[in-house]
Amino acid sequence: MINLIIKRSPLQSKEISKRLYFLLLLLLFNISSSYSQNEKSITSPASVENQLKNDLKETEKTSLWNALDTMDNAKERLYNKTGFIVNMDYNSQVMGATSAVNNNVGASGVFRVYGKWNMVRNKKGTSEGALVFKFENRHKYTDNALREFGPLDVGFLGFMQSVYNDQKWRMTNLYWRQSFNNSKIVFYTGFVDVTDWADVHAAASPWTSFNNILFATGSGTMGGMFPDGSMGAMLNVWVNDNVYLVGSMIDINGKATEFWKSAETFFTKFETLKTFEVGYTPGMKSAFLKNIHATVWQVDASETLGTKSGFGVIGSASWLIGTKFMPFVRGGWAKDGGSFYEASVSAGFTYNIMGPNTLGVGLNWNRPSESTFGQKLRDQYVSEIFYKFKLTHHTELTPSVQLVANPALNMNTDFTSVFGLRFRAFL
Repeated sequence: MINLIIKRSPLQSKEISKRLYFLLLLLLFNISSSYSQNEKSITSPASVENQLKNDLKETEKTSLWNALDTMDNAKERLYNKTGFIVNMDYNSQVMGATSAVNNNVGASGVFRVYGKWNMVRNKKGTSEGALVFKFENRHKYTDNALREFGPLDVGFLGFMQSVYNDQKWRMTNLYWRQSFNNSKIVFYTGFVDVTDWADVHAAASPWTSFNNILFATGSGTMGGMFPDGSMGAMLNVWVNDNVYLVGSMIDINGKATEFWKSAETFFTKFETLKTFEVGYTPGMKSAFLKNIHATVWQVDASETLGTKSGFGVIGSASWLIGTKFMPFVRGGWAKDGGSFYEASVSAGFTYNIMGPNTLGVGLNWNRPSESTFGQKLRDQYVSEIFYKFKLTHHTELTPSVQLVANPALNMNTDFTSVFGLRFRAFL
């Protein structure tokens, strides 16, 4: 049913693309040389550093959990003394569909260890170099993992849960993070995850917020097969207190299960995904919650993935009203490049997104890519509602429901409901 058209980019165009990209990096460094504010880079809530911060925020001390309080205090003392911190968590999730083409139930689990080691810091504390790492074991409980549950079992074209696959042990992050001028400039290089910085949204983490890829990076239009762990680099620069730029390049042939091979494919094949983003915020301290940005991307053809070269544009606007209510509008358009969708538009809101208990509601319309799938498929309409609440000192529970009209790969029904329950325990 899926017919992919393969067309490799000429070597000359790849060399030009490579040179232009590194010229862009030099330009970004020059733009930012005169600014110095103590702010961090624009990164996803699922990135290692933000996950560490959120875990720390969630571990409010209680008399019922003295052992965990002692461990949290010990980790904090070790971090203050050595710059090293490590956390771990276990995530499990089950989904059940009212109408399916195969199995009605899918379930998966993920064990993660993630942390950082601040190894370089100048005397004034205005620049910092750190090694950031995250490795995981992703596994399934049922015939198909949740990443495949949508297309193979439900007949939904896309990922109803994008990170719960069956890859077993894998390295998602192993990179150097360097900041300058009080984090006005932040540079990543190594084994990175493009979803940590591209089209960032406060509710885009599939670990703690929306499950469906439609409400995550690129609204499903920035490719469907790009690796979430690959060799690459990212540069984040604040032009002033209101405008920031993010540029990146990653190897699209990288494999998180064989991360040591990504450096070879990056430099020999040089088939890459490039992104460039311009964002606006009323103030750097509110950049995560009051944010408007536009992202353009271009990807080379890949013989390994069986995808054509392509490009696209993504837009996002989210704005915190008061202290808890944050509406958002997001969308994207793609021309080839192996994207799931030619176009996708989402709108919704979260309530108390920065608190331990969070409600999220999202609505989406999407048009499957005829270029990617070799035929015209019907438009899909999706809604997702989730509620994450803090069960205990170090545990979270998130029930959810996804309502899908016109599942593109299930012509026997016009509607299906998928109920989910996600559990997370972290230390």
